[in-house]
Amino acid sequence: MVPIIESIDENKVVPSAKTVYRDCIMLVVKHPSEDKYLYLHNKKFGWNILLQGGIDQNENMIVSAVRELIEETGFNDIKSVTKLDFEMDNVYYAAHKNENRYAMIKTFYIELNSLNQGSHEDEAEILFDNYENLYDLFGAPFRHHYYLLGLAIGKEKNVVSKKTTKLGTLDLINHQVKYRKVEDKPENI
Repeated sequence: MVPIIESIDENKVVPSAKTVYRDCIMLVVKHPSEDKYLYLHNKKFGWNILLQGGIDQNENMIVSAVRELIEETGFNDIKSVTKLDFEMDNVYYAAHKNENRYAMIKTFYIELNSLNQGSHEDEAEILFDNYENLYDLFGAPFRHHYYLLGLAIGKEKNVVSKKTTKLGTLDLINHQVKYRKVEDKPENI
């Protein structure tokens, strides 16, 4: 089963906006020398989020993860990239794109060798913090980012159940949780 996390707060689906279905990656990026994890602070909207992006058509997921890391942060000295088993869908209004998104998310854990950076996009401030502080930094709209981080570093268990509005120990405030079978296409749900 794949959990479907649907925003019912300020990021809830806007009925008049088009909906885009997209395969996406979400990255948990470990600082090279400290027990801290990368997050982005979007300057325009004030969001604190894990790095995420779309998988281009016919693009390998690992290539996509590395491409997004380099495009968004400039970090290019990578020690390892690991695809995690956990997947989730996220349904929300993407204000920065003026469209609804149905994101089918694959999660990756990336360890950096160093903080060497090349050029990168400048839409967000690149920051690191420890796991405990990120709960409040992500806030209710992005609490599922905290859960994915917890899964990646072994602080959460992969608990998928139709009988709960929680994922693991995480209460998904301002979200509705549904589920789909892995083999089902999201457009048909």
